[in-house]
Amino acid sequence: MLPVVLVLLAATSALAAPGAYLNIISIDEAIPPKDSGRGVSAFRIDQATEISNEGEASAYLLTFAQTTKDLGNDGDRVSQALAAAQTIGYLGSVSSGVPGDACAAADLINTVVSASRSGNNQAVRSATAKFVSYLSSLIDNIVELSVNPESVRFAVGPRGNCAAGGRNYQFEAAWDSILASAPASSTHLVNEQYCAAKRLFKGFSVVSNNAGALLTAVSLPSVNQAFQNVLPQAANFLAALPSGNAGSAAAALKQALYNSV
Repeated sequence: MLPVVLVLLAATSALAAPGAYLNIISIDEAIPPKDSGRGVSAFRIDQATEISNEGEASAYLLTFAQTTKDLGNDGDRVSQALAAAQTIGYLGSVSSGVPGDACAAADLINTVVSASRSGNNQAVRSATAKFVSYLSSLIDNIVELSVNPESVRFAVGPRGNCAAGGRNYQFEAAWDSILASAPASSTHLVNEQYCAAKRLFKGFSVVSNNAGALLTAVSLPSVNQAFQNVLPQAANFLAALPSGNAGSAAAALKQALYNSV
């Protein structure tokens, strides 16, 4: 009888003392998402994330991933783009056995926050384009994870050159902008993600810190806009992952992302 782990967060806010309860139940009692027919949906995201070993993910990362699935069932483009980008961010964060760092994500976050305050739209575009190149390398890693998980078990994640490995960045300002751009119908879900992301940001684990930074970066409005422009390609990529034959879909998504910024 296969188990399913249910995660219950005990704290009432992101500032409260961290705590989670894990409840293991039979997989027969778990209700999987139904196929809604949408390209980006809880069903598609659930299928795509099964290429990873979710048993190794932290409770807070799993909590974030669940709200990503819920976002996928919202019909508006902003929520759909958030769900697609966050799924890629989630899989990218677990696609190497040896963690890299969060330099690329932290650099985007800090640049976008500072540039937005000064009204420097060109700096936002340039930083987003640079980050898309980084995402492309993660997409390649995700494809390899779907084809041959053993090959990435000893792989080292991407590494840059920044203070503290990118574990410290303008978290609150970034999420202020993410929450401000969220549709009214999805605000409660994005707020849940803020709470989970803050726990990842404040955690002691490098894996958690890296995941928190990456999920924050892919949720920024400038990245969201790019993903709104490539939703068909992102949907095709997610749909192809379970088959282990996502190479062509990955190439199409990467090219579309390059063109979108």
